[in-house]
Amino acid sequence: MTLSAAISLAPFDSAWLAAVLVLSTPLLLASVGELVSERTGVLNVGLEGMMLAGTFSAYYVAYLTGSPVWALFGGIAGGLVFGLVMGGLAVQIGADQIVSGVGINLAAIGVTGFFFDEIFGNKPQTLVSTIGNVSIPGLSKIPVIGNAFFDRNPIVYLAFALVPAVWWLLFRSKWGLAIRAVGETPEAAEAAGISARRVRWLGALTAAGLAGLAGAYLVVVEVGIFKQEMTNGRGFLALVAVIFGRWRPGGVLIACVVLGGADALQLRLADDASVPRVVWAAVLLVVVIVALWMITRRRRRSKAMPLTAAVGILAAGLCVIAPHVALPNELWRSLPFILALIVLAGSATTARMPSKLGLEFRRGE
Repeated sequence: MTLSAAISLAPFDSAWLAAVLVLSTPLLLASVGELVSERTGVLNVGLEGMMLAGTFSAYYVAYLTGSPVWALFGGIAGGLVFGLVMGGLAVQIGADQIVSGVGINLAAIGVTGFFFDEIFGNKPQTLVSTIGNVSIPGLSKIPVIGNAFFDRNPIVYLAFALVPAVWWLLFRSKWGLAIRAVGETPEAAEAAGISARRVRWLGALTAAGLAGLAGAYLVVVEVGIFKQEMTNGRGFLALVAVIFGRWRPGGVLIACVVLGGADALQLRLADDASVPRVVWAAVLLVVVIVALWMITRRRRRSKAMPLTAAVGILAAGLCVIAPHVALPNELWRSLPFILALIVLAGSATTARMPSKLGLEFRRGE
């Protein structure tokens, strides 16, 4: 076997990098919108339903117009419909945000399923037009990473460009100051002349619109079709990414890439007879990075370092021995969600969330 053939069989190649970007994009779109929403104090648990509404409305608009660009706007509109519901319940009426979000998720499943059966139930599956890749001259010719990073769909570029844009919005603009103030001390924001209700509406609609765009991405970029419940839990992964990212744009980006990388890895390894040696090496690398991070945080060293050292030794042994371990496909498919649970267990108790997140605010109280 030649060296190039051996490299092509490794899971961490340029094709895997390209898959990471493709699979991270819908998570990043939804997470960035949810970050803005949660910074205003609105916890949008209905993100999954808004993404699902975006997938159906984008598919229907693409079916009617034949234009994937109009389909993107249709997806945004589909998400905003449920965003108006979320804003009306959580912001205007003051209903429980978690209950409202769960209700939106259930309603989106029922509504999209009903309309899909009514409109397309007796028709063969129609493949709608999708948006092609845009190659960046020069950069796309870079070996290994050029094709993966710089020959992508425009929505991929947009999603990653949103990260520095939202960072500037939150930490360098008056709007960002208002958003953070409402999420921390809405009473003080009101005293300064900022309408907390208006800012929370803005946050809820931003999350809904970007979730709808993320849903549209699944249709007009990835597959070109619609099927019921096709978001497959991505809205919940986006919520996890915001927690893992500690409510900061850079952290959210890292979280989405990690979750997208896990999703891409399970697609590559689902048909493998055993776990490749390079995967054990990747586990070891992650453990080393975590250990170094914990060493820099002295207050956690005494509690976390023994467990981290034990996991590191085990990962090193697995990397050297590379045992023949055959895992079922179902376990590989659950890899992103297992990783999400680990992230929640490690981050939820230490992360500094906005103090008024999920809490009702009434003017004058």
